[in-house]
Amino acid sequence: MPRQKATILCIDDHLNGLIGRKMLLEENGYEVLEATGGPEGLKLFLSHAVDAVVLDYQMPGMNGDVVAAKMKRINSQVPIMLLSAYGPLPESKLKSVDTFLSKSQGSTTLLSTLHELLDSRPRPFFYRWLDGWKIRNLGQHRD
Repeated sequence: MPRQKATILCIDDHLNGLIGRKMLLEENGYEVLEATGGPEGLKLFLSHAVDAVVLDYQMPGMNGDVVAAKMKRINSQVPIMLLSAYGPLPESKLKSVDTFLSKSQGSTTLLSTLHELLDSRPRPFFYRWLDGWKIRNLGQHRD
């Protein structure tokens, strides 16, 4: 059974960073939705099935921690990665996100962290059962 492409929502008010992340993620097999601010990102989050969110912290109007809190109230199962160019953030700003990365960290770190977030999501019962059946009967492991 081929693995379906994960859909990642990227939100950043800096267009260069947004486009760069979109290209990186698409080159690595992800579908990408992009938004240039919190309100636009929340609209996309509500209207599309999203597997994970990559979110900038410092944005005009609504910072990433506020966007993340709203998203977690809508669907707490979607993992959120918060990015910032401004060093470590206080613990209070990170309570609604699943992980934090500095924008200065390389693309390899972003991709591996995103992969870990996606792999740690709860999977529907049927897929967990099917994986177990494949291991027991066919000796296959999940991709």
